[in-house]
Amino acid sequence: MPVDGIRLGQVVRSNAGRDKGNIYLVVGFSAPQEAWLADGRSRRAANPKRKNVRHISVLGLIDKGVAAKLAGGLKADDEDIRQAIKACVCTGE
Repeated sequence: MPVDGIRLGQVVRSNAGRDKGNIYLVVGFSAPQEAWLADGRSRRAANPKRKNVRHISVLGLIDKGVAAKLAGGLKADDEDIRQAIKACVCTGE
């Protein structure tokens, strides 16, 4: 269920909190206006961070492979999450 234009598998940046500036991948949604984020390193897929969508900004890239896994009800691998984030950072988005 996309919230405010944010979709599963999308790369986002944290705008508020002690993790401000960190880049994450959206791995799920809970309550309205809340997304679950993981970066594959400090926040692994097994223990994602809950973040209010008002406190994140979309970087544009959606990793189709990770998005398909998540939409199918499977967990994304930490390696897949790291690769998606690396691809976004390398393209300069």
